[in-house]
Amino acid sequence: MSTTGDSAQPISGAGESGKECPDWQALLERIPYARHLGLEVQRGDAGVLVHLPCREALIGNFMLPALHGGVLGALIELTARVAAQSQDTETRCPRILDSHINYLRSAKARSTFARADIVRQGRRTSLVQVTCWQGDENKPIATGQVQLLLPTMAAQQEDRHGH
Repeated sequence: MSTTGDSAQPISGAGESGKECPDWQALLERIPYARHLGLEVQRGDAGVLVHLPCREALIGNFMLPALHGGVLGALIELTARVAAQSQDTETRCPRILDSHINYLRSAKARSTFARADIVRQGRRTSLVQVTCWQGDENKPIATGQVQLLLPTMAAQQEDRHGH
């Protein structure tokens, strides 16, 4: 089979690399699955975007070809997690409490982008809305709403010490 890696089509104002968004990129690089997917952070006209470059290993349906739905779900959850963590002054590691993914249309084997909007960020939880698209941001391929728990410092210390 041939490799289906397309070059990332620059979108309006999204030409800057992850070096322009070091905090988001550093957060993504600490997540093993985000590294496996090859997620990259880019700055666009309306904020920070997460770019999923396409490669053959991410194809779920070779007949179309289309990206695997689990890859899109992971893109949504990871984008939400990094968005919530980047807004947390205590730099806690958010845990996913709940996620709801809406698959709107088939995701072609090409670069995919995601943008997160924080609906509400409280002391203990965060609610994040994520939109994914390919090519045209006005034609989303998937959306998701992710609720995250921002653990207390005491809970994080317990996790580290195995209690």
